[in-house]
Parts: sequence; C-alpha cells; structure tokens
Amino acid sequence: MTTISLDDFKKESRKRKRQEFVENLKWKFNQAVVWADDNKEILIVVVPCIAGAIKLVTKTVNKSINLKKEEQLKDLYCYDRSLGHYWKLRRELTNDEWIEIDKRKKQGERLADILSELKVLK
Repeated sequence: MTTISLDDFKKESRKRKRQEFVENLKWKFNQAVVWADDNKEILIVVVPCIAGAIKLVTKTVNKSINLKKEEQLKDLYCYDRSLGHYWKLRRELTNDEWIEIDKRKKQGERLADILSELKVLK
C-alpha cells in the first residue's frame, strides 16, 4: 500500500498547472505566428507606430523617474561649498532651518557644525 502525502499532491498539482500553462503559451504563440503570416500588410503599418509609441512612453517615464530621484537626492543632501562635500541629512530641512543655516553661515560658522547642532545629520 502506497501513501501519498499532501506535499506530493501539491507538487504534482503545481507540475500539472505549469505544464498546462506552457502548452497554452505555445498554442497562443503559434496562433500569433499564423495571424502574422496572414496579416503582413497590417503589421508593416502597425509595428513601426507601436515601436515609436513605446519609445516615447519609455523616454517620458525614464525622465520622470530620474527627475524624482534627483529631487529626493537634492532634499536629502546638503552641499558644503567650503569643503566641496555633501552632508547626508536624516530628513528634508524646513524653511526655518534653512533660514537659520544661512544666518549662521554668514556669521562664519561651519556648515557641518550647524547641521550637527540641528541634529539633522545622518
């Protein structure tokens, strides 16, 4: 008498589902190939348009993502001109903190000392 555990049953079930998925995928791919052979005239017109649209969307999305990253970096780092060094901040500085920093820098304090006293350095 053989015993079948629940784990064996789950493995077989997953294997069967995977095989069905692969077979279905192959069948759909073959259908697409047959349709492409039958409709070459349509593809000659449509494919360049779709490729151009994909390129345009990709370029726009990448610009947006890069701009957001740049803004986040700008908000989380503070550049010290005297040292040529970026200071990493815990959080974005408020307007009041920026005003205080400007006042104290004009008095001759170092940016590193100001940021450490405000406890915003990471």
